[in-house]
Amino acid sequence: MDFRLDVLNYIKKHHLINKKDRLLVACSGGADSVALLTFLWNERKSLDVELACVHANHGLRGLESDADEEYVKQLCAEINIPFFHRTLTIQQIVEETKGNIQDICRQERYMYFEEIMEKHDYTTLAVAHHADDQAETILMGLTRGSKADGMPTKRTFANGQLIRPFLSVTRDHIEEYLMIYQVSYREDSSNKKDTYTRNRIRHHILPLLQAENPSATIQMARWAEQQQLESAFLETLAQKECEEIILKNSGSSFEVDLQRFQSVATALQKRVILLLLNYLYPKQNMWFSQSLIDQIHDQCLERDGSKEIALPNGGKVRRQYSMMLFSFPQEDLQIDVNLQEVMFGQWMDVGYDTRMRLEERQEEELEFDGAWYITLNEKEMPLSLRPKKDGDRLLLQGMTDPKRVSRIMIDEKVSRFDRDSFLVLVTKDDELLGLPGLRLGHRFSKTPPAGWTHRVVIENEAPKPKEEELC
Repeated sequence: MDFRLDVLNYIKKHHLINKKDRLLVACSGGADSVALLTFLWNERKSLDVELACVHANHGLRGLESDADEEYVKQLCAEINIPFFHRTLTIQQIVEETKGNIQDICRQERYMYFEEIMEKHDYTTLAVAHHADDQAETILMGLTRGSKADGMPTKRTFANGQLIRPFLSVTRDHIEEYLMIYQVSYREDSSNKKDTYTRNRIRHHILPLLQAENPSATIQMARWAEQQQLESAFLETLAQKECEEIILKNSGSSFEVDLQRFQSVATALQKRVILLLLNYLYPKQNMWFSQSLIDQIHDQCLERDGSKEIALPNGGKVRRQYSMMLFSFPQEDLQIDVNLQEVMFGQWMDVGYDTRMRLEERQEEELEFDGAWYITLNEKEMPLSLRPKKDGDRLLLQGMTDPKRVSRIMIDEKVSRFDRDSFLVLVTKDDELLGLPGLRLGHRFSKTPPAGWTHRVVIENEAPKPKEEELC
């Protein structure tokens, strides 16, 4: 195979890299990440990108860990790119939390990568997972009875995205590439141990599969890619079905019509249940076991009697004949209707994973990319955020009559169970100025008008998708 063309074609096929992207490459010093750093460096001109490297020292192997860091540092010095590094306090965190060491390593490492991306405005984090890693992830998922369609080629991460350009090549292909370019790398001694499930699969199961078919891991990686495409399509269908089966929604509880649910295609029913659970826990990154989903699904197919199923953090699913109620305890259902005064220069959560910041104009400031501008007088201040109310209307740019907020949400394709999560921005006299993160009213402009007094900066903080990643 032609390693270079295969990787470049994969990057192009999946739109992983655009011209002028600022790439941050995660490099441990091992063969895979050194190969990725070397490859992107060699192709930096053809890809027209800027390159930097980040290294997380877990500090678990003493001098060996420090030597890995020093090696990556020297490599970056040789090719003259920025190098970011940090020694993480993994052992201390493990002792304090009694958590799983691999989970903690991954969490702390990616938190550091995210910090560097945001602080230095890198658009893309590149990691070196390859086809063999993908096969291991699939087998681990199948063994555990959890998500088994592998790691995505790209996903939202920090202020940009995370990409995996090497998923179309194997570890053997990577080592051949390093040999051709005579690039050395570090060997992690912990990879040779059978302590972890991934290592046991790597050492004992994958070799058997590759003995049957040398291209087994490539075939599994292609299968995962197709599974993810189909899963995304089915997720869209499940979303539409959710819209139809939810009868009442109060933000922290909703009722499901089981007769309508039972008419949903069987292949979508469990996906619909998982979506319903995720809507009940919108910002908690909750993991739900397959056994819980199966239990709820069984009850959704029943027609007689009643049944209650406990959910995490006090939530409940209660079936009464042809109705299923997903809810939290009553005290959690109360909605805070008090106005939240918008403070200058402070980020405020406006709902639906969006935040905003209000700033006063400074004399020396003329404009700011990404901001919305407005002219306000003292009598209209302070601005506040509040939940939307029945009858709320907003006058949009180019319209002569105000539009119902509920209609705006429908037009913007906001799902029924997400509509109550939006907050509206109002003046002191409750004049509706906009729905930050969705639509702003006619008084706002992307171009600074003469005499503007304030600007609003809005950022989306979409939840990261749940997936099983390498540690």
